[in-house]
Amino acid sequence: MDAGTTSDAAGVDGAQQSEAGACNQGCPGTPPAASICAVSADAQLVDTKGAPVTGEVVLLCGLNLCSAPVRSSAQGKVHFDLCLNMKSPALKYLGHATYVSFGAAMTQPVETFPPATLVALPSQGTALPSGAGSVTSGPVTLQLASGMVTFDPTQPNDPNSVEFRAAAMTPAQAPPGLDPTLGVKALWGLSPVNAKLGSPAALTVPNPDPTGWPAGTKVDFVLNGLDESPMPAVPYGGWGVIGTGTVSSDGKTITTDSGAGNGLPILGLVGVAPHK
Repeated sequence: MDAGTTSDAAGVDGAQQSEAGACNQGCPGTPPAASICAVSADAQLVDTKGAPVTGEVVLLCGLNLCSAPVRSSAQGKVHFDLCLNMKSPALKYLGHATYVSFGAAMTQPVETFPPATLVALPSQGTALPSGAGSVTSGPVTLQLASGMVTFDPTQPNDPNSVEFRAAAMTPAQAPPGLDPTLGVKALWGLSPVNAKLGSPAALTVPNPDPTGWPAGTKVDFVLNGLDESPMPAVPYGGWGVIGTGTVSSDGKTITTDSGAGNGLPILGLVGVAPHK
C-alpha cells in the first residue's frame, strides 16, 4: 500500500488537486533518494473503440505518497497539478471488478501520457478457493498451492470485488510505458488486483502464437508493477519478468514453470514474451 494514499472513494471532483498551480521554485522539502520533482501530468482514458471513458478515478502515486484522486472528464481526461517529490511516480488506475487495472511510470517532471485503453473484465467472477485448488475465468486458470490470499486493503472487499476475473488484451491495448524490447505477444488483466498469493500460483493462459511457439517452447511471464513489494520485485508502474513458462504438449496453452523464482506472486496485469 502506498504511504499517504488517499481514498479512491467515489464523488471526487476532477478539479480537486494538491496546491501546486505553480512549481517555479521546485518541489518543497528534501527530496527522498531516487525521487523526481513531479510537477504535473495529463492523461486520457478511452475504451477499446477509442471513445472517452468518463467518471473513472485515477491517481498519480509514488512509493512514498499519492496525489488526490481525480475523476476522468466527459472527454476521458485527467489532469494533475502536483509539485511533489515522488519516488518512482506512476499513473495508477484501479478498475476494481469492472476494468483491468494498470500502472504507467512517470519519467519526467511534466508528463503527458498517451491515451490509456480500459479493457472490461468479465461481468461474472469466480470465488477463489479457501484452500489449495484451481479457479478459472474464460480460458485462464490459476492453480493455488494454498488458500492464503491477502487482498489489497485499499480495495473493496465485498464478495463481487474479490472474485477471480481475467480479461485478454492485445499489446496495442497495453497501458502507456510497455517496454517494446520485451516483445510481449499477449496480456491478461487479472483481478482482484494486488491480491498477494501465499505461495506463487501456477498460471495457465492460451498460447497466442502456436506456430511461432510450438510445444515445449520456453517463454517469459512479465508483470506490470502496481504494488511496491511483489516478489520477485517489479518496477512500480513498470514491467518486470517474474519467471518462465512452457508451452503445453498440444501447443495450446502456456503454464508458468514450477520451482523457485517462478509462478505468479500477485494478481495484476501479466503478459507473455519470448524467453531471453
